[in-house]
Amino acid sequence: MYYHYTLKASSFAKNGLSKGTFLSTLILVGALGFSGTAQAGGSLFQKLKNNLENEAAEEVTKEATKLLGTAKKEVIAETTKKSAAQPTTSPSTEVAAAGQTPELGTPSSDLVSMTKCTGLKPENITIGSLGDYTFQQGFSNEKRSGLINRRAGSLSDDCILPSLNSREIAYMEVDEKTFDALGSSNDWEMQCIKSGNPGAGVVGASEPKTEYPYTVNVLSGKDMMLHCGNSENVSECAEGSNSSRSSAWKKNLNARGKTMLSVMANTSTLAPAQGEKLYCQYYNKKSGNSLFAFEYLRLQN
Repeated sequence: MYYHYTLKASSFAKNGLSKGTFLSTLILVGALGFSGTAQAGGSLFQKLKNNLENEAAEEVTKEATKLLGTAKKEVIAETTKKSAAQPTTSPSTEVAAAGQTPELGTPSSDLVSMTKCTGLKPENITIGSLGDYTFQQGFSNEKRSGLINRRAGSLSDDCILPSLNSREIAYMEVDEKTFDALGSSNDWEMQCIKSGNPGAGVVGASEPKTEYPYTVNVLSGKDMMLHCGNSENVSECAEGSNSSRSSAWKKNLNARGKTMLSVMANTSTLAPAQGEKLYCQYYNKKSGNSLFAFEYLRLQN
């Protein structure tokens, strides 16, 4: 019985054999076959067979490694291509972002464009919140309530007030005669829409008035005319009871020919857990114009 093998020249060198020696040995092994008396030839034949098998295995391994490397590069390139086409945020990140409290800034130009100003610009705009302040009367430390944490505000786009955080209050004054000429209290109404969905219409169509800032008389005179020596360092002040200080503030307004208005960014049981932004305007039904508008953050009670 004879076996035929195709051998490479590299196999000769690996086994320390010259080509001529190899051919002679192969003839010898072929003649001996698998006879028991050809022990030396059989050993050499087996050695050559093993080396051929090892060489074949090496060739397969090299080819497989090459193919795997090429496939790996193709997979990486395809993955990179798909990643670049995908949004930068994952679905879980988007869900988390959707549950966050909206950031309060200035209302969008789309919202502002929906408001037509009357031309009567509110003045002396003051932003603050209702809370307690203190003052001394002898040895006694007295406590009263009023507009505290005050800061000055200004209009933008003719009649847009500063945006309000939840529970903040915007105080303003307008010329009394000009304001009265625009109509009675029945001609005015507060209209609010959801900033994120203005097309849904006014919230007052489906929500009670208590759920949005429908009134413009949140503050009274005593809230603006604090007691002298107050912890808020408000210099325009008066002595006496709440009633007497309210009278003093009214007198101050009359002397300047002004009417006071105030709105509060009130909370609501209907607000989502993370809150939402509402855009409101104080609208005159006769003229179709608004005295002022503002955006605020509505949180749950």
